[in-house]
Amino acid sequence: MARKIATGRIVGLVLAGVGLGFAIYLGSQARQMSAEFHQWLDARPMETGFDLSKPGEITVPFRQTCSSSHGEVLCLKCDLPEAAKQNTEQLLKGLSGSVVIKDSQGNGIKGGEITADRSRYHDGEIILAAFAPFSKGEYTATIRIDSGAPALAGKTQTIYAKYELCGLEKMPAGICTMLAGGAGLVALVSILSVLQGLLRKAPVEAAQKG
Repeated sequence: MARKIATGRIVGLVLAGVGLGFAIYLGSQARQMSAEFHQWLDARPMETGFDLSKPGEITVPFRQTCSSSHGEVLCLKCDLPEAAKQNTEQLLKGLSGSVVIKDSQGNGIKGGEITADRSRYHDGEIILAAFAPFSKGEYTATIRIDSGAPALAGKTQTIYAKYELCGLEKMPAGICTMLAGGAGLVALVSILSVLQGLLRKAPVEAAQKG
């Protein structure tokens, strides 16, 4: 009987240790994933000054840190009245060019045309081009303008990339949090079971000694 009780304690302690270990690990993963998501909200994989009012070409680093967004966009930041930004076809009239993202071997993996009719205004930003997400890593982006947009002449312009996030990217963190809670509950129940057994056994052992 004593051996059975001892075995039960061992099993309970093992379950408690395993549950606690998983709870700590999964909780750490959930915090890391959540922190990454909030970094992606403000991240700019690429950012550079560039004049879209005239022909030209520039190649800049593109650091991809998120591959789970539902899309990525190339945006234009320019000090203009809101009304002018919203009318992108008029603002970017005459614009013609492209963007190509290349890997470290120089292979083009993503790209798109940059034109007035393909641009749009959304949530306070002028979007020049959009492309599907790709693997994390170090890349380069080459922006080539064949024909500029005269309305942008003399304006300070910044071209940058950003991730389009819908909130589903937080789901892995949520799943890890729930699993961590479940593992923690297993650990708690196991510890309480062992303690309950010890508390029941203590009076019996005391009576036997008496």
